[in-house]
Amino acid sequence: MEGAVISEVDSITNLPSNIIDTILGCLPLRDVVRTSILSREWRHKWVSCPDIVFDFWFDEMFLGGHKLEPLIYQILKLHRGPLLKFILQVPDLKSNPDIDQWISLLPSSTLQELTLHVSRGDTHKLTSHLLEFQHLRNLKLYNCMFDPLPGFKGFNKLVNLELQRVALAPETFAKLIASCPAVERLRLIHCTNFDCLEITGPKLKYFEFNGVFRSVSFKNCPVLSDVKLTFSSMEFKRGNRFSLDLVKSLSCLPALEELHLQAYALEDLVEHGAPDKLPVSLNMLKTLHLSDMYFEKIQESSCAICFIRSCPNLQRLKITAFTLDVVDAVADFLRSQTSSESLTQLKTVKMQLFSGIEAEMEFVKYLLASAVALEEMAITPDAGTITDGGESILNELKQFPRASPSAEIFSSENNHWEKHA
Repeated sequence: MEGAVISEVDSITNLPSNIIDTILGCLPLRDVVRTSILSREWRHKWVSCPDIVFDFWFDEMFLGGHKLEPLIYQILKLHRGPLLKFILQVPDLKSNPDIDQWISLLPSSTLQELTLHVSRGDTHKLTSHLLEFQHLRNLKLYNCMFDPLPGFKGFNKLVNLELQRVALAPETFAKLIASCPAVERLRLIHCTNFDCLEITGPKLKYFEFNGVFRSVSFKNCPVLSDVKLTFSSMEFKRGNRFSLDLVKSLSCLPALEELHLQAYALEDLVEHGAPDKLPVSLNMLKTLHLSDMYFEKIQESSCAICFIRSCPNLQRLKITAFTLDVVDAVADFLRSQTSSESLTQLKTVKMQLFSGIEAEMEFVKYLLASAVALEEMAITPDAGTITDGGESILNELKQFPRASPSAEIFSSENNHWEKHA
């Protein structure tokens, strides 16, 4: 048995070094280091591993009673050869001077992926050494702060940028984004509050934002096709142009096909055409997710219908309800709406956290009566309010008129789909 193990080790040892590096790159750092005990030839192979990842599993299964700081320093000092990936995402990592020392040990000439997650304590202020990594393709920063120097020319090769709880002056952020022309995915989560958020990206395909802005401007984003906007607060809304200005900005994106938006961001549209069509249309949009939909507010239901009507090529619609109270006036309003002739392309509808109140039922009735090409209506009951798995709701929905003869209604309770003709 021992001879067989040695033989297997030897067969791997004889592989080309680039293949060995690829194998090591697929292993957790704990196991990479442990390969040093396999044989004399393997004693130092781990020091050339192209990926160094300190994450939850490293913390749980390797640290034990050891301190993290000296261990990271020792591994980085011993590392030889090109380092492509460095991830520091262990639980309870606090801001401390060691972080800057570790970053200074990373090779700026080869590093392509950097993740720094400061999960506790004060925001960590990064030094200018970060700006030296000109080969970065992926950069993820959590709970950090940095201020690019005046002469900084950007990360020309950066493809994926994710900033979460990163303190950055709005004008500095705009310059940073503009100086990263290759970015394809951009995520901004709970970062600086923006008066006007400016997004520039000739190659940007996906943009996700959660936080606060008063307005947003997309400049030179010809291939941006997927946008997700959620807000940590709407108290900053002043006047009644926020919603319309937001829709106008989105309508200027020529490639926009998928949009996730909190429904209450559209409330101001009641002043600009709701519940009829808006003065602008999102002609390319094919998939729409309206989350946190308050069915007890007339203006929200009205604006949702208005927005949907202004997306003539919409094929997939998802509504995530967030209903606490029953307001009869909302159901009366929805009941008064005549079927729309603009939903000619809508094929699938998903209603999530569906509680079956009258306003929600009338909203579904409106969609069934308007969508002439509808194929599927999926209902996910709210487990907190529905006790029969949504069976009674489905029985009632089956009685609603349908503009599409092929439309079917599904229950997705417990992730099992039940078809109702």
